[in-house]
Amino acid sequence: DAGREGELIYRRIVEHCGLTDKPQERLWLQSMTGDAIRDAFDHLRPGHDLDSLADAAWLRSVGDWLVGMNATRALTQRLRSRGEQGAWSAGRVQTPTLGILVQRERKILAHVPQPYWEIVATFSTPAQRWDGRYHDPTQGAAAKESSSEEVEEEGVRRPQRIFDRAEVDRIVAALKTAGSGSASEKRKKSKQGPPLPFDLTTLQREANRRFSMSARRTLDAAQRLYEAHKVLTYPRTDSRYLPGDYGPVVDQLLGSLATLSDPDHAQIADIAARVQKAPENLSRVLDSSKVSDHFAIVPTGNPVPALSGDDERIFDLVVRQFLAALMGPATWATVERIVEVPAGERPARFRTTARSLEVAGFLEALGQQVGAGTTLPALIPGNDDASGVAAAIEDHVVEDHETRPPGRYSEAQLLRMMETAGQLLDDDDLSDAMKDRGLGTPATRADTIERLVSTTYARRVGGKLMPTSKAMRLMDVLERASAQGLASPALTGEWEFALNQVAAGVRKRDEVQAALSGYTREVTGALTGFDHGTLYEGEPSVGTCPECGSPVVESVWGYRCVRNDSKDAAERQCSFMMWKDRYGRYIDRSLATRLLAEKTVGPVDGFVGRGGRELLSGTLTLMKDPEKDRWVLDTRLGAATATAEGEEVVPEEVVGPAFPCLAHEGCQVIETNLRWVCKKVLDGEERNGPVLPKKVCHREMGSEAAEAYFSETGRTPMLEDFVSKRGRPFKGALVRKPTGKHTFEFPEREPRPGRGAKGAGAAKKAASTT
Repeated sequence: DAGREGELIYRRIVEHCGLTDKPQERLWLQSMTGDAIRDAFDHLRPGHDLDSLADAAWLRSVGDWLVGMNATRALTQRLRSRGEQGAWSAGRVQTPTLGILVQRERKILAHVPQPYWEIVATFSTPAQRWDGRYHDPTQGAAAKESSSEEVEEEGVRRPQRIFDRAEVDRIVAALKTAGSGSASEKRKKSKQGPPLPFDLTTLQREANRRFSMSARRTLDAAQRLYEAHKVLTYPRTDSRYLPGDYGPVVDQLLGSLATLSDPDHAQIADIAARVQKAPENLSRVLDSSKVSDHFAIVPTGNPVPALSGDDERIFDLVVRQFLAALMGPATWATVERIVEVPAGERPARFRTTARSLEVAGFLEALGQQVGAGTTLPALIPGNDDASGVAAAIEDHVVEDHETRPPGRYSEAQLLRMMETAGQLLDDDDLSDAMKDRGLGTPATRADTIERLVSTTYARRVGGKLMPTSKAMRLMDVLERASAQGLASPALTGEWEFALNQVAAGVRKRDEVQAALSGYTREVTGALTGFDHGTLYEGEPSVGTCPECGSPVVESVWGYRCVRNDSKDAAERQCSFMMWKDRYGRYIDRSLATRLLAEKTVGPVDGFVGRGGRELLSGTLTLMKDPEKDRWVLDTRLGAATATAEGEEVVPEEVVGPAFPCLAHEGCQVIETNLRWVCKKVLDGEERNGPVLPKKVCHREMGSEAAEAYFSETGRTPMLEDFVSKRGRPFKGALVRKPTGKHTFEFPEREPRPGRGAKGAGAAKKAASTT
């Protein structure tokens, strides 16, 4: 490849073959047109022109190895315990990425709910009636409407939130006595520009937002579409542009899309035919200066085979984004209406907004239609800037709320923050400016996230990424041992920037290598040299020991009485200890302080149940166990708040009888909103009986599959679109076991070449229980 990592592969081959002293010329391809390939052969680049790029590649490879190997060894030696026997892995990209999740989790754990109120008033004129929400622009910025990846920072001041009950009473009194207010509005048009084609990271973010697909699952589908189906270009790219000579290629691609005859692609074919006649934004999309190793992900124009599941979803996303990039802007009609109600010295302002799509433009390719959104009839017909219109006050409602903690990051949000070194930037231009300081590369970010999950530093729950107690403990130790640079996205982004400077010839390899080696020695020295006993020295006590009344202090693994300071149980003057990990929920300092003071705290969110597949709320009670004669943290878990599949937990509701139950005479299988289940199991009369969830491995189960499953054969046909825990699609049949639960049967694999009957037999896959 014409890029840093491609150069590294080439140089390693040359070194391995002992050819470093030979003359070298490099074929440098960034465009794949016939003319571009011929021109590149006519102008081969001297190998020494790329020495700086090779130096940067070598530094990246060696730096990752140095930091990861030394930090992992040091952390594992210092933090291994009876409860954590595995490795404590660390890395130049992995650990800062984990740090982003941990910083968010700390804000969640530290959040203290605050009550606030919002007031909604109903106004009317002779021609219309509408609701307006109290709005004080001096109380902070309004929440953004446009960004699907925004992470709401709950607890911050917003114009509609009132934190003073006396202020609520003042406004309500004004609404009751004023009778009417003065309404004004501003109407204007706003244009929304088309997007660029996808690079890998933006494709992964969109697939996560639209379909809750993991970054790895999206990459696997895009790779299949490139490698097996040959309908998409190379997916592991960080460019959203096409080479400058690709104008004729774009025309050919549009022509091939216009001929798609599949009914599912009828809209795409229609749009492609129109765009081919008059494509827009070509000069923006065709920019060789912004093409790196590879250009943007676009269709290839090859015949499209029958696609299904993830492959169909990703192909559709890429094609629609490609078409949208070549279409005109969308036009929105926006309205902001303000009603001022007399309320003493400061009138109370009530705001209503509306936004509707007037010209679809590129949004047509993305599935939106004219009229989408909301509208408001004009206060004065034909007047876009009306004011002084009397609006009668008809009613009002006071809403009680509490602030919530900020949400955990989805993979889409984390990918964006990796791209911009820990900053959640909504502006694409700003994001592009930060790419040189990002964490990892588009090709490695999915693997980084998967590594965090596989090393038990993070888990997927409720469509979000949640750091584990192990991750929280790791970050705490890094900071207290003065090795926090290892977890700094900004510092790691600066290292990436330094590598880019080496590639550009601005800095020398030896200079950056010396700095990287020094940094590694500094981090390793900090991790091998800290004293467990002094990590929390100087920290204030978290509370009073319930056993002896002495101060309780923090340690790496929990909160202990200061008199519980010996490894030898016989020498301890007090045995009180409260561990930091409870059912997967990290007990931070603030919660420990509350438990010591109040003894019972709850409900508290964040407990993990069912093998890490759901989040639970629960109540914690610090109590003396008379049988064990020691203090324990009793945990009573309650309802689930989110599941691993990313769905909010909803109560089960009965739809009605569906099929005969073959396990119990005279019984029926009942359909609910969540599953089909034997009535005796549903009522709690039996433990075992036929049951089938309505979603199995991310696949919706229809009534036809359910009918086959509950029949005498107890087996469905082969079904597609299941997704494994690793995010990989697979095909299988559901088979009902004697317990009533399901297992999978998989199709036989084709025998591998040269293996004969033995290979074919070995390829048969045994059924696995779900």
